[in-house]
Amino acid sequence: MENSGVGMLLGDTSVTALWMMFIGAFILGGTILYGVIKTGRMRRSERAQLDRNTEMAQRRDDPEKRAAR
Repeated sequence: MENSGVGMLLGDTSVTALWMMFIGAFILGGTILYGVIKTGRMRRSERAQLDRNTEMAQRRDDPEKRAAR
């Protein structure tokens, strides 16, 4: 008897291996989504420190530049 349906599509790949690939892709996608959501969020103190550092670097690089505020 010939293979038909899912057996024909999978070939030698077992159904368990296929499910493991789907679960792995789901976990990887969740991890990437978590990283994307967490990136870019700074606390107020972190944002203020970044602004101070940027302002000092701009003054150091171009002393003639006026503060934007």
